[in-house]
Formats: sequence, C-alpha cells, structure tokens
Amino acid sequence: MTGPRGAFSLTSIQLLAGIFAFMWFASLRYKMVKRGYYRSATWVLWPLMLLVALVLPGYLETLGFVAAGAYLLYLLAVYSQRPLLEWVTGAAGTVVSLGLIAVAGREVCEGGCAFGLAHGLLGGLVLGSVTHGMILGHWYLNQARMPIEPLKEQTRVIFALLGVSALAGMVTRGELLEGVVPAGIMTYASSSYWGTWLFLLATTVGIMWMVWATVRERSTQSATGLLYIASLTALASQFLLNLLVTT
Repeated sequence: MTGPRGAFSLTSIQLLAGIFAFMWFASLRYKMVKRGYYRSATWVLWPLMLLVALVLPGYLETLGFVAAGAYLLYLLAVYSQRPLLEWVTGAAGTVVSLGLIAVAGREVCEGGCAFGLAHGLLGGLVLGSVTHGMILGHWYLNQARMPIEPLKEQTRVIFALLGVSALAGMVTRGELLEGVVPAGIMTYASSSYWGTWLFLLATTVGIMWMVWATVRERSTQSATGLLYIASLTALASQFLLNLLVTT
C-alpha cells in the first residue's frame, strides 16, 4: 500500500476511524448531546468504512470489515438506549479504529515502519478532530439550546493536535523527503509537497482561529461553516503528508 493509492486509502481510514473515536469520546464526556447525534453520524460511518474495506489489501480488508461491524453494533446499542452496551460497543469500535489506523500507517512504509505508524495515528487524530468538530457544529441546528462547551472543547483539542502535527512534520522532514513522489507529465520535488502541506496546515490553523472567535461569541452556525472549510484544508494537507510517508 504505497504511492498515491496508499495515501488515499490511509487518508480514508484516518478520516472515518478518527471521527468515530472522537464521537465516542464525546459521548462519554457530554451527556447533554442527545443520542440522535450518534445515530445519524454512525449511519454514515459504518457503510463508508465497509466500502473502504473492500479496496484495502490483505488483512487490512479484514480489519476494515471488523471496524464497520463494530460501528454497526454501536449503532444498534445506541438504538437500545442501554448505557453499558453503548459503552462496550463504542469502546470496541474505538480500539479497532485506532488499531486500523496504526496498522495501515505501518503498512504504507515499505516493509513496515514505526515512522508510518506514528504519522498514521497522528493524522487520524487531526482529521478526526476537525471533521468531528464540523459534524458536531451541524448538530447545534437540531439541538438549538445545547450548551457551547462541547464545541468549545473540541476547538481546543483541534488546536493542540494541529500544533503536534506541525511539530512532527518539521522534526521528521528529512525522512519525509527521502522518497520520490510519482508524477505525471511534470515532476515536482518532495520538498514542494512538504511546503504545500505546511501551507495548508497553517491555513487550517488560521481558519481555526476564526472558529475560536465565533465559538466564544456562541455563533455556532458561523463556527460550523468555518469548520467545514477547515476540514477541507486539513484533508488536503493530510493527504499530501500521507503521500510523502508512502513514498
């Protein structure tokens, strides 16, 4: 699982698995968020993970199916409205999610490496946190009187993870630039991809600063719109970083 295909597969796994992990953590911390949020989100996550699993190679396909099955069990548990069952299935889904990200990150390096594993997990946390924040912001339209604390805390978490991602990308710059990124008619140096990643990450940080300003004013609709843009820049930056990891 190398090159652009490997980077795309890893990014897809990071996105879906990361969202589920943050969604489950939110269910533990904030009981004020109604079950409808978790039902609607999981109805999207488990079929998409099932589709992603179909294109994964080897035992990653099996892990993908297990993750999709765990999400479905969590969905059924939420419908049952039994807290213990929700906790158990949510915990299982989160463990499988993080395990799938870690294994996929390790496999994108030729022969397997801890470098890919670390970047894989961190990328999953970054994508999961930003996208979950965007989805959570949309839920305020359905639960209008919900307190601002969940979205405010998620914004802080996103800032922290973006900072760690920037630090990791700079510290491992030498390793990231070792490979050659496959190109079409025109060829670009790996440093160009790294520079573009850094620019997109900085753009995401800038957008999140505006999100923080709107959250402080309790303007959830404005924050959600900005988080939608931030999720796009975060997705693009993570794909570029994954491309450097997989080459």
